Amino acid sequence: MQNLERRHSQPEQALPPGATDCHMHVFGPLERFPLAAQRSYNVSDAPLAAHERMKRQVGLERTVLIQASGYGTDNRAMLAALTELGARGRGVAVVETDTPKEELERLHAAGVRGVRVNLQTLPGRYGDGSAASRVAVLERFARLVAPLGWHVQLFCDPATLVTLEATILRSPAETVIDHMGLPDARASLDQPGFQAVLRLLRSGRVWVKVAGADRITRHTGRLHDAVPFIRTLADAAPERVVWGSDWPNIGFHAGAQVRADELLPFRELDVGELLDVLAEAVPDPIARTRILSRNPGKLYGF
Repeated sequence: MQNLERRHSQPEQALPPGATDCHMHVFGPLERFPLAAQRSYNVSDAPLAAHERMKRQVGLERTVLIQASGYGTDNRAMLAALTELGARGRGVAVVETDTPKEELERLHAAGVRGVRVNLQTLPGRYGDGSAASRVAVLERFARLVAPLGWHVQLFCDPATLVTLEATILRSPAETVIDHMGLPDARASLDQPGFQAVLRLLRSGRVWVKVAGADRITRHTGRLHDAVPFIRTLADAAPERVVWGSDWPNIGFHAGAQVRADELLPFRELDVGELLDVLAEAVPDPIARTRILSRNPGKLYGF
């Protein structure tokens, strides 16, 4: 299980009732739920029980499971975890654009409320990688899930977000942007991709996850460098922002097909520290309650 037994510190500010981790992944048991043949990494088991232990340590209550890229469209591990969580859990699945309505309805009954489109670490999955193909796939997914009231969760780089901005704005389904749109903490708030995220957020049709503070600061090595970006997003539309731990914090990888059996280590992160970064960026307890509790309730239907 690698480093999942580590202790997480209590955040300096107590979390509100209903505080929700809106971005985490579950892996395994791998003998029952093996990873997909087409994948970019090998990881060890990351069971729901370990995530539940972390939640108790920091004061989180609810969970949104995000289908990990390593499982492709095999959502069984996530659905098994949703069954264990019951009313405290919701999910975001990965499906094909031609998934039958009956299958989508089955996923909805299990607690799924969105579909993830990963253009960042699975660029070859959706067409030829051109701007036109990415627009087309986003439109197909939006049409697929809109009748269920689901959202499209989009994981992509800042340049892709700029090219998809108009498509997102006219989408029949709401969009959730992963990991703040992956701005580079070495650059200013004026970087084009982050400005596109702000415009989309202010439109009232888009949500942003302030997850991945260590992703956007990976080149600076200082989680504090994420604070200006989180603060700017929360100031722009506090009613459209949610938070996630990104647990179990899969190691960074190139997105290429894995060729060996070597395990990709999980990143060593203290979720209490991640929550302290949020509190520094959003010192107003009412705004933090929105981000941690009220907004997830609305977005995921808790």
